[in-house]
Amino acid sequence: MRLFDYIIVCKTPDFKNVDRISQFMLGLSVLAYIYCIYNGVFPKPALIIAIMTSVISWMVFCTYQKQKGGIPYYRLGLLFASWGWFLIPNALVVAGIYLIAALFERQVKFPYEIAFDPAGIVINTFPKKHYPWNAIQNVIIKDDVITIDFKNNKLLQKDINEQVSASITQEFNAFCKEQITLSTPQV
Repeated sequence: MRLFDYIIVCKTPDFKNVDRISQFMLGLSVLAYIYCIYNGVFPKPALIIAIMTSVISWMVFCTYQKQKGGIPYYRLGLLFASWGWFLIPNALVVAGIYLIAALFERQVKFPYEIAFDPAGIVINTFPKKHYPWNAIQNVIIKDDVITIDFKNNKLLQKDINEQVSASITQEFNAFCKEQITLSTPQV
């Protein structure tokens, strides 16, 4: 496991659209299961009814979790829904889509973190991004905003999740300036 000198946690965006897509997918699954039961696709529908109950229960749990102020993760419901689609004839592609959604939902909602060490900068997104110090023009924290200025004229600015003290800000800015100076070839 790699240890970093500094890890900056940025403010998380609103995941309303991701949640809505997950809710839509789960609701669509329940409707598909009801339709299949109604048309007699399953001679013994006990398993699909159990899966449908699990999906609905997980949707209720996620709604309750969101009301309490937490971040709801629909991945278990999507996994159950994938299993239900797997049982429906000729729906393997849909089952695969639900399985992929279940696997990546948590990664999409992972907190936006930027880690710093002498090897470079790692941005914890999906996929992870690594930038060596020689690709960086300047890094600075000012007014609880981190700014990364790349040599290719790309600029990244993010609000920091918690207020940073003046001493930590000064220490961090000095660390980044030192790393940039060490990575720049001297002429």
